[in-house]
Amino acid sequence: MEKMVVFGPIIVFFLIFLSLIIGFLMLVVKLVLKGKASSWQGTLVDKMHKTGSDMDSDETKHYFTLVFETADSKKIKVGTSKKVYDEYKIGDKAIKKSGELWPHKIS
Repeated sequence: MEKMVVFGPIIVFFLIFLSLIIGFLMLVVKLVLKGKASSWQGTLVDKMHKTGSDMDSDETKHYFTLVFETADSKKIKVGTSKKVYDEYKIGDKAIKKSGELWPHKIS
């Protein structure tokens, strides 16, 4: 009985912590699978570049986003690397096929 008084709260804490970790991992997997399942074709209408600083190291971080508009006027934002960001120009067309994570340029 004494062991349960000591270890009971620790076991409960670890069970709650473990369930939070499993829940987070399930959310990440769900979002990745949803992204892979989507398919669309669109035209690049905007390119966004934002910077932010890391409070710990004073390092500047760069965030690159491409904004595509589909035929049904839906806007889709795609975070990307600088290399891919530089390859696209406003008006370029891209297609994202089901089963793939990233769109690719078609013109």
